[in-house]
Amino acid sequence: MNLGAVLRSALLCGGFAAALATGGPAEVQADPVAAWARFSPPRAVTIQGYGGDAMEPSLSRDGQVLVFNNRNDPPEQTDLHWARRIDDLTFHYEGLVAGANSGDLDGVGTLTSGDRFCFISTRDWRQTLGTVFCSAWREGRAEPPILQAAASPRIPGRLVFDLEQAADGQTAILADGRFEGGAAPASADLRLARWIGGQYRLSPADDRLFAAVNTPGLEYAPALSADGLTLAFTRLSGRPPFARIGLWIARRPTSDAPFGAPVRIAAATGFVEGPTFSPDGRSVYFHRRIGNRFSIWRVTLSPTARTGR
Repeated sequence: MNLGAVLRSALLCGGFAAALATGGPAEVQADPVAAWARFSPPRAVTIQGYGGDAMEPSLSRDGQVLVFNNRNDPPEQTDLHWARRIDDLTFHYEGLVAGANSGDLDGVGTLTSGDRFCFISTRDWRQTLGTVFCSAWREGRAEPPILQAAASPRIPGRLVFDLEQAADGQTAILADGRFEGGAAPASADLRLARWIGGQYRLSPADDRLFAAVNTPGLEYAPALSADGLTLAFTRLSGRPPFARIGLWIARRPTSDAPFGAPVRIAAATGFVEGPTFSPDGRSVYFHRRIGNRFSIWRVTLSPTARTGR
């Protein structure tokens, strides 16, 4: 296993998915379950003052802050950035997230309502097998980032490469990947970590929550609505030349119940990954590749769609 190549080109979702999702037949989605996941066509998001690639968007729970990272494949230096909301489709770029970035790959930021900021970084992976860091958020500054060693399985070849914190900060959903030497994981599933004793701890007992979501394909880049009842994520299924990538959404009746069978967000077309919810749960932001550039887009539930909340 070439750790350098895997960590730089495949830790974050766009690195390996871009290489695999090369076409294939159109997916067919059953309509009866799709009414609550019927979204409007995507609209582009503008980040004023920023001209680079924008990936892995994450909105703060009040919707006023957008955290994202730039492109994550070599030779890019992948860093965390942030912007302030002007309106639903416009943000003003504020710069790098101070205190969060290192000389290694840093990305996939997520904020709780209480301003705990967590993200993925490879800075200590070779020594600790851990990639999740958390800190206090102070208006664009992360101070100080602390490794959440117990949030990772800490098994050689296994790597947590995405995460989303619940609004209350008591749990986080992780993407746990198993690598066997290629750029893409051999498997990737969603799992839960719980905030216990001032740190996130992986909770194998909660794997049941994702029994209807995880498949032999790759599930990653989770997003959780503010009430904890709706999950969005990316799924990559199949192998070239028939690999398919898309955004999916699933619901549950209570915050401690397993998620039901997911439905693909058909409106999010093309190469799409990395969803995040608006505060009211009716819009999903995500990154989309157009040509060779990544930018942020938004879809919104149609007026007649019911959220089930």
